[in-house]
Amino acid sequence: MNFDVESLQKQIPYYLTAEDRRILLAELQAISKGGEANYFLGKHNNSFDNQILQGDGWKALQLFVFNSGERRSVQGMILSNSCDVDPENKRDLPTRVTFAPLVKLSAYEEVLRASKIEQQKIDEKLAAIRAQKTSNVFFLPKNESLEEDHIVRLDEAHSMPVAVHIGEESRKKLFTLSNTGFYMLVFKLSVHFCRLQESVNRNDDTAAA
Repeated sequence: MNFDVESLQKQIPYYLTAEDRRILLAELQAISKGGEANYFLGKHNNSFDNQILQGDGWKALQLFVFNSGERRSVQGMILSNSCDVDPENKRDLPTRVTFAPLVKLSAYEEVLRASKIEQQKIDEKLAAIRAQKTSNVFFLPKNESLEEDHIVRLDEAHSMPVAVHIGEESRKKLFTLSNTGFYMLVFKLSVHFCRLQESVNRNDDTAAA
């Protein structure tokens, strides 16, 4: 997956200051070249500890393992929109939060090796992941809460009731994304789930021909 940073510049949120926009664009350009960027808000300056925000990393999210039916507590990233899972946003029916597990990049690399993939191809895959050029994978560099690089597979989404997550005593926020991390996540989600250029003409007349 390739992305044109210059075209993305036109879609940068209007509410950012000129300096914030400059930093965001510079970091998006760095990511596209495999460089480093500030994906996270620092723990010492995070006013969102008690909020559930899109892109958050949390402990004690619960999923069901498809093959065994086992319920498992995992570390994961929130994929749901922040407003949709805000408990202050009253709904007629109980809401659910969608998330995907956090996976160590080293563990993913071991799976590739076990599949007998050549090391050169593995290295190329990992480089593409770090540059956010793999459409179904979101890369997270190590930070204050992640001791090593992680990934999130966007095609491994799970959901659970928001009320259950809020009521879980062992839950703990691991990180909150910065403007750069959040904007990159939203872009990756839009490409993964909503790709208009799917090359399928859904016209009834065309299908019947």
